Amino acid sequence: MNAAPGRQSPSRRRHALLTAGLLAFLLIAVAALPAARTLVGAALDADADAVRSQLLDLGALGPVLLSMAILAHAVVPYPGGIATASAGYVYGFTAAAPILVASWVASALLAYWLARLAGRPLTQRVIGTDRLAAAERLVERGGATALIAVRLVPLIPFNAVCYAAGLARAPLRRYAWTTLVGLTPFTLTVAYLGSRLQDPSVTDWRLWLAGGTALGLLLGVRAAMYLRERRRTRVSRGA
Repeated sequence: MNAAPGRQSPSRRRHALLTAGLLAFLLIAVAALPAARTLVGAALDADADAVRSQLLDLGALGPVLLSMAILAHAVVPYPGGIATASAGYVYGFTAAAPILVASWVASALLAYWLARLAGRPLTQRVIGTDRLAAAERLVERGGATALIAVRLVPLIPFNAVCYAAGLARAPLRRYAWTTLVGLTPFTLTVAYLGSRLQDPSVTDWRLWLAGGTALGLLLGVRAAMYLRERRRTRVSRGA
C-alpha cells in the first residue's frame, strides 16, 4: 500500500532519520575532536605529509578517525587520494585495503542518501551545477554498466556520482554493488602506491596487476555500454 500523498513511507522516514543522525554525529565529532579536525583540515589542504603525520601520531585510534574523515567526505569534499595513499603508507597495504574500501563505500552510500533526501539545491551547492549535470547524464544512461563506468572516469568527482545516483533514484542495491566494483581497483591501486612510497618500483608486478585490472574493467564496461547502445538502436529502428 502506498503512503499518502505528501507523507513519507516508514522506510523513507527511517532512512532520513538514520542519515540525519549519522551526519549530525560526524559533524559534531569532527568539530569536537581536535585530531579529527586536524586530519580533515590536512586532507582539505591536500597536505599528504600532514595527513600521514597525523595518522602516525594517532596510533590505534588512527583507523577510526580515518574512517570518520572518509565518511565526512560526503559533505566536505577533499582529494580522496590523499587519505587513501596516506593510509597505505602508515598501515601498509594489507591492513589499509579493507578499511579503505569499506569506508569509501559507506561514504558513497551516505552521499547517495543525502542527495535522495535533501535534493538538488544541496547537491548543486556542494559540487556545482555543471559537474552534477555531467554525472547525471552518465547515470541516466541506465544500468549497472553506466554506474560502474562513471566510477572509472577520472574527471568526474567521487561525490558527483553519488549525488547524481541519489537524485536519479538509482536502485540502492545496484548502486551499492556497482560502487564497490567501480571504486575498488582505484582505491587498491592508490593504497598500494602509498604503501610503496618509501621504496617505489615501476617493475612491481602487483602495481601492474592493479593497473591492468582497472584498465580491463574500464574497457569491459565500455564494450558493454557500446553493445547496449547498439541493441537500443536496433530496437528503435525495428519499432
